[in-house]
Order: sequence, then C-alpha cells, then structure tokens
Amino acid sequence: MEDNRETNSRRKFLKTTAAGITALTILPSGVIAGLGHSAPSDKLVIAAIGAGGVGFRNLSNLKNETIAAICDVDWDYSMKSFRRWSDAARYKDFRVMLETEKNIDAVLIATPDHTHSVAAMAAMQLQKHVFVQAPMAHSVFELRRMTETARVFNLVTQVGNQCASGDETREIAELIWAGTIGEIREVHAYTSHPKWKQGEISLEKQSKQPKELDWNLFLGPVNEIPYNSAYAPFAWRAWWNFGNGALGSMAPHILEPVFRALKLKAPAQVEASSASINLLTAPVAQKLIFSFNKRDNMAKLSMPPVKVYWYDGGLLPERPEKFPTEIIIGNSEGGVIFVGSEGYLICNEEGKDLKVVKNGTVVNEKTDRILHRIENPFLGGHEADWVRACKESPENKLSSSADFESQTALTETILVGSMAVRLQSLRKKLVWDSAQMRFTNIDINEVFEIANQREMVVENGLTKFNIEISKHNASRFVEQTVRPIYREGWKQI
Repeated sequence: MEDNRETNSRRKFLKTTAAGITALTILPSGVIAGLGHSAPSDKLVIAAIGAGGVGFRNLSNLKNETIAAICDVDWDYSMKSFRRWSDAARYKDFRVMLETEKNIDAVLIATPDHTHSVAAMAAMQLQKHVFVQAPMAHSVFELRRMTETARVFNLVTQVGNQCASGDETREIAELIWAGTIGEIREVHAYTSHPKWKQGEISLEKQSKQPKELDWNLFLGPVNEIPYNSAYAPFAWRAWWNFGNGALGSMAPHILEPVFRALKLKAPAQVEASSASINLLTAPVAQKLIFSFNKRDNMAKLSMPPVKVYWYDGGLLPERPEKFPTEIIIGNSEGGVIFVGSEGYLICNEEGKDLKVVKNGTVVNEKTDRILHRIENPFLGGHEADWVRACKESPENKLSSSADFESQTALTETILVGSMAVRLQSLRKKLVWDSAQMRFTNIDINEVFEIANQREMVVENGLTKFNIEISKHNASRFVEQTVRPIYREGWKQI
C-alpha cells in the first residue's frame, strides 16, 4: 500500500525526530512553533472547508484566530459564515483554495463524511495541520492513510469529538482504572437517533437543485448521481454514499468514553441485525455486537475480552435486574452502561450524568485525578486544544485530546459495523482482520442478498410490498467499501 516516496518520507521523518529528541527548539517571538513564519499576534491562520452547519460552530469557537479563507459548495447554506468573516476569501472548490492560499497554517474540515479524507489529505500533503469532523473518514483505507500521513509529517490533528476533551470522559476512565466496578466484559451503548429520515426513503422524481449549490463538488470523489433534496444539506447522513447513518453520527461521541477507558483497539468480530436494509440508505434501527480481544492489564484492573453492544433508532438494552428504579434508560439522546463484575457505571450520550451502581444502589465513588483536564471542552475548549497543540514546539507539545492516533480504532469500528449491517444476510459473526483490512471468514465466492427497492402499494384494499432483491459478491463488496475507487477528476489517495 506504500510507494517508495512515502516509505522514504517516513524514514526521513523518523531519523529527523530521533536526532532532535534531545534538543529543545526555541523559536523567535512572533513565529508559530513548527510553522516557520510569522503571524499577526501569534494567531493561527486557518482556512475552513465546510462552513454551514457544524463548521459555523467550529469557526465561532476559533474566532480568536485568523480566518483567512472559507470554502463551501453551497454558498447559500454557508452565507452566515461568509457574513461573519467578511474579510475571508471565498471558494467553492477546496482544491483551488489550497492551491491559492499559500500562507495558511491549518485547515478546518466540516464537510459530509465522504469528503473528510480527500480534503484532509490534500491539506496534510501541503503540511497543514487539520481539524476534521467525526467520524474522521468514510472508509478504512482512507482512515489508515490519514493517520499515516499525519504521523509522517508530524502534523497536529484533531477530530471534532468534544467528548474526547470532556472532564466526564476522563472521570469515567479514572473510575474504571481504579477498579471501581471491577472487571468489565460487557458494555451497552444506545441512541434515539436518527433524527432525520432514514431507512425506506422515496426519492422525489423531480427535485430542483438550489442555484448556489455546486452538486458536482458536493459529490466529490463518489460516483455521479442526480441531485435530490433528500441528500442535502442535512439528510446526507442517511445515505451510504455520504455517511453511515446514526452509527456514524452518534457513535464517535457515545463510544468515546468506552474506547478511552477500556483501551480498545479495532474489533475482532462483529454481528449485525437491523430493520429493513438496502444498498442506498442506512436502516431506521439497528443492533450491533462488537467483540474485542483482551488488552494488557492495568495495575488495578484486568482487561479481559469485552463485548460492546450498540443500539440505535430507539432500540434499548435490557434493563439490569439490580438497577435503582429512579434510573431511566432511554430518556435522552443516548447513553452507556458499563457492566462490571462489582457493579455498573452509567452515563448519558456526552459522558455526563455519571452514576455508579452497586448492589442496587447509586453510590458516591471518587478517585484520584490522573488525566489532564481541558477548560470548557464543549464551549470552545476542544478547538482551543487543537490551536494550542498547533502553536507548541513539535518536540515538546502535548498531543491534542482527539488526535488521529487516538480516534483510529473507534472510527474503524464504526466503519466495520456499517459494512456488517449490509452483509447481515450472510447470517454469521464476521471476523475482522484489522491488519489486512478484511473479513477473514468471507469466502471469495460468497454472495449476500440485499434489497434494491422496497415499495408499498395498495391493491383492492390490501397492502402489498414489492421488494426487489439483488445478489452481490460479498468479498468484492468489502474490497470496494474498504478502499473505494474515486471517480475521474479526483486524486486517489
């Protein structure tokens, strides 16, 4: 997967790092560490790709830096950003922006999932630091390339996962590492999402494309399809071409404390079931069971194999028998139940509203703080943590709270789960080989079935469902999903 140029770059980077590890780099005043040029008042010079929804919020949290350029394929949807940062140069194609804006230090990427990687890779290959919304990639191969590129060029990265900066995530980890609820072999995570239309969606036969939207640029590297209002600007999350449904939207945040506390790597196995499924859109509700191998034991906690259960669309885990009646499961956007040998630890979708339950009673458990805290993580602190790391000397900086290295396993789990949902007609647990990026128990000639179309009609007062089923080679589907081939005009990473 690596050409000689990339291998040589990595060797050069490792050699340079090793040579300089004993030296302390002191830069002149007015020069941002690691960037080598002056910036007004030591401000980071930032370009944004995607500035309408979440991107506007990220930019607002970066208001103390210099916003030099803003790129969005929909100038109507992003107009509030253009108006607030009226001095910033405006673009529709990020490739043109990156080629033109030579003096930027870092790039914010808040586009739909399918363009996270192409935008991030283009920026990082110019040696720009990047902030990428969650989940950080749309395919496993893209994920690997992003992490590897950031490592080779020693770039500061941050995924838009504020829970990674939250005090609560750290407190959960500290309580679990102290052995508060004992050995954990089971975790249940759930969400009430999706909040958008998902599952059996009928596309409008005629849909007028907004004048300010460049649909060709919105599609980016995916195969060309006609514009439809069901895709943009918000409901793209429902469609496999652009997102990964409720799992892709909510799991980065809800599962963050789980991965951090239990030090999880990529899953070893995954099993999926869901409401009706097709190759176009994620199901309205699904359940996945991820199996993880044992990890190295900690001083006060053993790390045996663990199963993580995921529920969305309003599905909920079974209520534990010894649970206080005042604890309600499913009364918010989502939550997590850690099942330990000596009790339970529960929290909501942001890791907040933390409770420890032992012997059917909520108990007040405290432990020593051992992890670094970030000020106001949900009110700009997460973005500030990225800016801080960008400005620090490369030899002495503290890693950002959600850098690519820390988010890779969680993102890979989401992507593996999304594949398993579409492969569920195989009716078996799928064994995932993370190193090879493939399922090892899918035969080369094995076929899975999935609906192309599901239509409800009424004839003579009776309801009938016309379901069109297609068959596909499972091994080829996995290969194409793990490493998608971009359409003409888009550089393959």
